[in-house]
Amino acid sequence: MPRVSAYRLQHVARVYAAEPDARIPFREVLEMVGASAGVLDDPDATVELLHEAGAVDRACRELDDKSFAGRVGLAAGVPGTLVAYLVRASDTVEEALKLSQRFYAMQDPDLKLELSGTEEAPKITLSSGVIPAHQYPRHREMLLCGLYRRTQQITSGGLAPIVMELETDDLEHCRRLSKLADCEVVGNCDGYALRLPRGAGDFPIPTADPALLAHLRQHGEAQLSARPAVARSLSERVTAFLAERLPGRVPNGDTVAAELGMTRRTMTRRLAAEGTSFKVLLDGTLCDLSKRFLREGESIAQIAFMLDFADQAAFSVAFKRWTGDTPARYRRSKR
Repeated sequence: MPRVSAYRLQHVARVYAAEPDARIPFREVLEMVGASAGVLDDPDATVELLHEAGAVDRACRELDDKSFAGRVGLAAGVPGTLVAYLVRASDTVEEALKLSQRFYAMQDPDLKLELSGTEEAPKITLSSGVIPAHQYPRHREMLLCGLYRRTQQITSGGLAPIVMELETDDLEHCRRLSKLADCEVVGNCDGYALRLPRGAGDFPIPTADPALLAHLRQHGEAQLSARPAVARSLSERVTAFLAERLPGRVPNGDTVAAELGMTRRTMTRRLAAEGTSFKVLLDGTLCDLSKRFLREGESIAQIAFMLDFADQAAFSVAFKRWTGDTPARYRRSKR
């Protein structure tokens, strides 16, 4: 599982500490998800991405408040990082996003930002290559709300209207986040994204500084070149292997371990050290494929066959366990 800078988790801890309904210290929340509380005291610390995601979701449960994650994202200030300076010195929103995509990997090698859609209906999509959104939805909402706040900051609030898109079918939750963010928040979407106004990529950033940008880019490229090659985590390798083999016959853990040059016991131990398991990674891959096929109009019976389920009923039970929804209802919500 990728490690990320602990600055986001430290921000979560600060917001959590100010919550009047916090029943236990945030350090105990970290211990519950297997993370070391010591990461809160070291400005240069890194943390397993799964531990960060688990801590955000656990904090929401401890507070009995799903909106906590969104409030954490909305409370984000402008970080004093290279990427933040690059973004503020960029000429347009599109240039800022491209630079973020290139250099943000120094802080978080997993998070993917992409300007998609059309000029008439552009979007900034947010996705992870390792953690499926349905496993830690509050974490994904925190990241999206943080992205929304920083988009407002770099455009001085001039880029409007912005709509937040969530996968959730909890429309009351969407309404609450909408009030907190002071923007429209819609559910039942295909992923997590910011829907931008027409021509948003060309929107000028008020703090653009071409000379500073050139200097920062040179500095950033030097940092990228100096970084040691980072080997993919075992979680990433397992996920990539499953994505290559599916749809089709689902490989079991023994097969995957052998293909990756280790025993099943070794794979299980190493995945546990990364905070995950083969079953979690397999379920996440199957869930993401299922949702994609449902959106594309494949029949439920055909999807069950493509993903190696015994029958349609078995697939429906698994899909309900993953998402809390039936395949048929999920498909209707995406029309």
